[in-house]
Amino acid sequence: MLREGKNPEQPIGRWLGGVPSIWILADFTCQSLCSPVLRQTADALSDSGLVAGGDFHLFVVGIDPKDSAQDAAALKAAQIGNEGQVAAYTTMLRGDENAVAQLSDNLGFHAIYDTTNDQFAHPAAVFVVAADGRISRVLSGFGLDPQDIRLALVEAGKGQVGSLSDHVRLLCYGFDPARGAYNFAVSRALTIGGGMTVLSLAILLGLMLRKERSARWP
Repeated sequence: MLREGKNPEQPIGRWLGGVPSIWILADFTCQSLCSPVLRQTADALSDSGLVAGGDFHLFVVGIDPKDSAQDAAALKAAQIGNEGQVAAYTTMLRGDENAVAQLSDNLGFHAIYDTTNDQFAHPAAVFVVAADGRISRVLSGFGLDPQDIRLALVEAGKGQVGSLSDHVRLLCYGFDPARGAYNFAVSRALTIGGGMTVLSLAILLGLMLRKERSARWP
């Protein structure tokens, strides 16, 4: 169960909203890691060419149960702002320790609390989740590329997000889980290109045979 601001708690599934989404688990008062990851993600989404609300939502979940609604609002204002398309569809969520633990387990996200510095050590991960709640991809939170996050959302959208060219590009790009990014797959592109060439030749031969038959039998 997670809540937005001071609103009542809602089941995690309530927040999915029927479109792919980006999920980030963050310490709302952290300035060393969480802030730049959130800013880079928001910038990448803004530059991706996709439409916030229609193509995706961004959710940021606090991993420290002590953080307040004011802490969440302050982080959003500092790193995303309160105006613009991405900001309008960014939801800051909080939950108790059990809710955060459940979500972390589902995502495979693990944080270690440092009592001395009141900070959490955790991976810089950006989770791409399909509309049905399935985890589609895990992207690196550092140096996040707008095209990577676009391809990940197109892939998670199952044909409902992106253009035809995006889906063609997905055929030529492979996801590298070690880097958390997409790479151009030369062998896959050559296979697709060869298939298209064979298909084009088959169509051309078919047209030539049809023309020849028409000329022979007026």
